[in-house]
Amino acid sequence: MELLRSLEQIVTQNGLVEFRPRIDALASRLEDDSFEVALFRRVSCGKSSLLNAILGTAVLPVGVNPITAVPTKLRYGATLRAAASYGDGRSSALSIEQLSQLVTEQGNPGNLKNVVRVVVEVPSQRLKSGILLVDTPGLGSLARRGAAETLAYLPSCDLGLLLIDAGAPLNEEEIGTLRLLYAAGIPALVLLSKSDLLRNDDLRQAASYMHEHVQSELGLDLAVHPVSVMREYSTLLDEFFEQELQPRFEKATALREASVARKIGALREAVIGAIESTLERQVRRGLQLQPDTAAELESLLRVVIGEVGEERAVLDHAFRKFGETPDAVLDTVALDAAHWVVSSSETQIPALQLSEWIHETVRRSIQPYLDSLLRVEHHAIDSLQRIAENIGRNDMPSQEDAEQLLRDLPRFELAALPQSIRVMHRKIFGSNMLRSRIRRRLRDSIGVPLKEELHLYGIALSHWGEQVVRKLELLLNSYADAYRVQLHRARGVSADVADQDQMQADLELLNHWKSDEPSDLEAQHALATKEK
Repeated sequence: MELLRSLEQIVTQNGLVEFRPRIDALASRLEDDSFEVALFRRVSCGKSSLLNAILGTAVLPVGVNPITAVPTKLRYGATLRAAASYGDGRSSALSIEQLSQLVTEQGNPGNLKNVVRVVVEVPSQRLKSGILLVDTPGLGSLARRGAAETLAYLPSCDLGLLLIDAGAPLNEEEIGTLRLLYAAGIPALVLLSKSDLLRNDDLRQAASYMHEHVQSELGLDLAVHPVSVMREYSTLLDEFFEQELQPRFEKATALREASVARKIGALREAVIGAIESTLERQVRRGLQLQPDTAAELESLLRVVIGEVGEERAVLDHAFRKFGETPDAVLDTVALDAAHWVVSSSETQIPALQLSEWIHETVRRSIQPYLDSLLRVEHHAIDSLQRIAENIGRNDMPSQEDAEQLLRDLPRFELAALPQSIRVMHRKIFGSNMLRSRIRRRLRDSIGVPLKEELHLYGIALSHWGEQVVRKLELLLNSYADAYRVQLHRARGVSADVADQDQMQADLELLNHWKSDEPSDLEAQHALATKEK
């Protein structure tokens, strides 16, 4: 922090405005110390009660089944309050009493209100350090649709908790959830809820069974912790929090700070290079760019940043257009269903199978636009890395930095299941007639809600795309602005600079920076001058 503050002062007093975005981004990253813990559970496992017990307050509604489409984030706040985000980009504050109207099946059946997420701020000491709890109901239904779709909707969490009734065996849905978390690189733990209902011997056997079953099925050595919301068993929850969550949070914080420290170190080197190039009319390390080469690299910068900016309009048009194509979705689903009927011995297409085909069709339909965005993103990062190498800089964006921006893709959820379709005498129909009959029945049963949900989803995707492009532009420009100034100087373009003696003192300070020295910039300048 001391180095970052000093860099900010040096950048300001020397007019190195190209570094301002990176300083702001690093400061924000240092302020973001959250550690996201996502909960996945079976219905009726007491998830809401457990979260309330962890927080020490009855903030979540209990006794009802939360809907699958509304993730709820619980983070620290000085006062208890909540806010909801919707698929059309709107957001609104709401009282805690209004939560049940949005996050329960009774208050919001099938998520007809198109809520994307709810954030609740809770004045809980257990959240104050930066731990953020994420309720992610409904992952099990996604797991049945396949890993590709489910992974697209996994939260950007640091740890996954699978909550299981201590008296029930693991099922395929829960094994699938753990498998998907592992595939996404998210560590996981298993919690045995309602542990107060078992005797000590039975509880140990249940925990041992869970551990061995997971190890046998997945080859994973996951910790299994018994927990209970009953007051007299509060030590179980306390032990879990203190032995698992708190140490993991502290480790994640240390890793995050180390990453930021490396980036601040790279920024220091970049500022040193900028000052040296200004003082000596050449790039750091003695590399002298020819004016023609500098002009070519500047042109490449303009093209790359322009391509990224164009993605905003491209994605907006593509996503909104897709949101108005329910007939195309029905056509594809009808074709899949017809092939399934012909190749199987079934005479009835289950509603759940039709729903899965609809969701898979939506996923496949938007994938080309996501792939296009990834190509533009990778090309931009590669180009900036190439420019940085050409001008002798070691500060450059990474593909990992950019890919983080693609998280939180909105998920598509159909408010209701289509009706199952019975196909009698399928062999006497040609494939075209069979497909037509299935499509007609699909349209009759799900056509209207599909049209409405697809329209809202297109809008949500458009807003998401706009935010991703904006964040990508900020990331790229935080580096590109510094490159532009250096390229201008290499071409002999004059720039406003501060007094050279002041710049030399700043350069000495950064070259001889010691983190344990006084944070006051004047004191460090005095020390640098004395050493000189």
